[in-house]
Amino acid sequence: MIAAIDVHVTQGGTIVGGEVSADPRLIAHCMLCGQDVESSASLTRGQYACAPCLRERLDALSVARFRLKESGSGTPWGKVTG
Repeated sequence: MIAAIDVHVTQGGTIVGGEVSADPRLIAHCMLCGQDVESSASLTRGQYACAPCLRERLDALSVARFRLKESGSGTPWGKVTG
């Protein structure tokens, strides 16, 4: 079973599995960059990451897939003509 996504929003509260819990004192924190942030989402219980850190890791996944699987087969988008 996949755990519910837990989102923290600074000065707003939390949303866990669609359930809103307001908390104007909450400060969202990213464990990856170590900063207090506008919002963060759960990675595992008690560990959160901000959107820029998550985006950076998603970009790394895309680049790794391309470099490891598709780079040997030529341009993955088809023939480039000039």
